[in-house]
Amino acid sequence: MALRVTVVVLVSAGVSYIHVISRLEAQTQVQLEKYIRGRGEQESGIFKLAQDNLTLLRDRLLQEFKQPPNDFQAEFERQYFSWNDGTKRNFPQNRPRKDFDSTRYAGSFIGQNVQITKELKQQLLTANTLISAYGSAWSNQFVDTYFVRRENATTTYWKGVPILLETPPDFYMPKEEFFYIADPQHNPSRSTKWTGVYLDLSVKVWMISASVPVYEGDRFLGVVGHDVVLTDLMEHTIQDQLPGTYNLIFRSDGRLIVHPDRTAQIQEAQGQLKIDTINDPHLNRIFQLVTNAQPKTHVLENSQDREYLAVTRLQGPDWYFVTVYPKSLLSGEAWDMAQFILISGAVALLVEVLLLLSVLHQQIAKPLQQLTAASNQLADGDFAIALDTTRQDELGGLASSFNSMASQLKTSFIQLEQVNNALELRVEERTTTLQKTLEELRRTQAQMIQSEKMSALGQLVAGVAHEINNPVNFIHGNLTHIENYAQDLLEFIQLYQYHYPNPVAEIQIEAKELDLEFIRDDLPKMLSSMKVGTNRIREIVRSLRNFSRLDEAEFKAVDIHEGIDSTLLILQHRLKEQPQRPAIEVIKNYGNLPLAVCYPGQLNQVFMNILSNAIDALENANQQRPPTEVISHPNTIWIQTQLGSEKEIMISITDNGLGITDTVLKRLFDPFFTTKDVGKGSGLGLTISYQIVTELHQGKLDCNSTLGKGTEFVVTLPIKANFMI
Repeated sequence: MALRVTVVVLVSAGVSYIHVISRLEAQTQVQLEKYIRGRGEQESGIFKLAQDNLTLLRDRLLQEFKQPPNDFQAEFERQYFSWNDGTKRNFPQNRPRKDFDSTRYAGSFIGQNVQITKELKQQLLTANTLISAYGSAWSNQFVDTYFVRRENATTTYWKGVPILLETPPDFYMPKEEFFYIADPQHNPSRSTKWTGVYLDLSVKVWMISASVPVYEGDRFLGVVGHDVVLTDLMEHTIQDQLPGTYNLIFRSDGRLIVHPDRTAQIQEAQGQLKIDTINDPHLNRIFQLVTNAQPKTHVLENSQDREYLAVTRLQGPDWYFVTVYPKSLLSGEAWDMAQFILISGAVALLVEVLLLLSVLHQQIAKPLQQLTAASNQLADGDFAIALDTTRQDELGGLASSFNSMASQLKTSFIQLEQVNNALELRVEERTTTLQKTLEELRRTQAQMIQSEKMSALGQLVAGVAHEINNPVNFIHGNLTHIENYAQDLLEFIQLYQYHYPNPVAEIQIEAKELDLEFIRDDLPKMLSSMKVGTNRIREIVRSLRNFSRLDEAEFKAVDIHEGIDSTLLILQHRLKEQPQRPAIEVIKNYGNLPLAVCYPGQLNQVFMNILSNAIDALENANQQRPPTEVISHPNTIWIQTQLGSEKEIMISITDNGLGITDTVLKRLFDPFFTTKDVGKGSGLGLTISYQIVTELHQGKLDCNSTLGKGTEFVVTLPIKANFMI
């Protein structure tokens, strides 16, 4: 019997190993494909953002070039100064460099022997204004923003670095890679171009430059560009990897960008390290497999090196991002499962041997001992004998013979005792059956609850994956798997500790250092907090989408209150208490409004402009009012909606700032009119809002203001449109 159990255990372990390794390979390929797709989206984000920024900047430049101000030549002479080296720059040569506020303004540079035309003057002034504004807004993500003319003139914003004041006078930008890769000769398609990786000597960081050509009709004017710092990308690639794997990035021409074991070589080669120049056959095989694969293939098998390669292309520079997954990770997991089966089989074999010894003791040794004792009792004259007569073998016959020798009284007593024993046995059997049934019910109930939990969690993950197709999908979707894997590992460790409470000393020391009890208690809490975080991100994304309504470019019926609430959520960070002022309270008095037919996205833009101006007005009032007055007149914005008539609705937004003078009020909706400091306002917000309300929606936008008390904007809109746009 024991031999048969041993054979079954060994065969089961072997079959399980083969089955598990096959199943793990299939699951791993599916999971790797999901992982690499999400990773590609994540790492491509900064490059796609750079391209979108530059396209927006190019379009704004071309739009502003068509509307030159009347006094631009005088303004050019006021802002630009000739230097002794033959160049022109927007800062006097004899003033200290520290006086130039590079956090607010872009620097400008006109090289030697450049013919300065009216067009060049106007475009440099316009570019300086726009790049100062956009460059400052984008400086948290991009180190600089620039516009370079083909004549060797440029304006560049680099926060905190007056780089163009230090530029050598003979520096000729059209010969630099960031310029000529986008010129008509090298870029006839006029698409976004990317330089190679380089080490910027001024700040000692790795960068790549994005360049978008600027054309006026068919005439090439120059390029706009960003310099993208690669420090975060390189650190993410090396440090953020699946357990047991590693990541690398390379270009299609074989230039190695990131590799965890070759960082020093890449730096020494100034980002020009080619894979074919490295004596590494393994790395060369990876490069050949990836570059020769079909375009839509995401998971490749490197049979020679026993590994999987998960591949994606990073949008923008079109680099290959590769995750190397050794197959040894799968065989280790399968071997752990086989070991578990072997250990379980050994335990089962031990239990069977113990049961066999128990049966031998109960069925043979014990009856013989009883017969011996009965013989001794008969020899001593004691006839109170109670032997088991239910057996059908020789021992049972011998017991019956002993019982027939006893008196009738003893026989009756023995029979009564046998009935009592039988009753106790039945009670014990029923008690055992009830205990087993109760245990089975508890186990079934726990399984049903767990099944329902997993089903609900699966539906939640599926819903998130369906609604949000961005990196949040990857993070949130994989948290469930991490939780299940962690639970499985913890249960496995608990089972191991149960069967092996006294492992070897090395394992005990390691377990004590790991503090498994703390991990078992803290890990679910950490996973729970991560889920809360991703859910919060999803809510914010939903509000942002509701505010922008990019998918609702057509006229449609919407809830006006929903647009106002979404706008307030986006401005929440400005409404909170700031170091220079208390918090701003928003009091909403919404009426019972029907759905309004409008352009939701553009109408939300109106709410954004009015509310932003109200916040600016309150911040300005806080700076001018004494502290006691600020306390007695707390910052407040009132929003009221109501029906103006059966055919129109009215939205009133009021603040208790300092108000607006009659002179400013008359020019409030004029294009480019602003009372804010240079660089803080374009003067177009209320102009665009007025056009959206009056021209696009055939409504009215009025402003009422009283000095010292505040300002009220009233938006009046028709409920239903009776015209075509």
